[in-house]
Amino acid sequence: MATKKTVSKKAPIKKKSTAKVVKTKKASASNNTSSYVGLRAEDQSFMTFRVTRQTVYWLVLGAVVVLFAVWIMKLQADVQSIYDEIDASMQGTN
Repeated sequence: MATKKTVSKKAPIKKKSTAKVVKTKKASASNNTSSYVGLRAEDQSFMTFRVTRQTVYWLVLGAVVVLFAVWIMKLQADVQSIYDEIDASMQGTN
């Protein structure tokens, strides 16, 4: 019997591609900050109180939160009094 030898094929050699070097121009700092105006001096001191529309909004929101908390506390007290009445009636039947 004659055995046939198989010839292993070599992978073709790939040429290495060279990366292109692209030079980019960096933008100068003066171009990036051309729209920057800078800090303004405060018109009023920090502690000055002035009633604005935002002040009214915050007052209304605060009042709603406080009223909601009072309402929840009242409901909780009502539920607790119902529990107390049930306990009192159960004590009287025993």
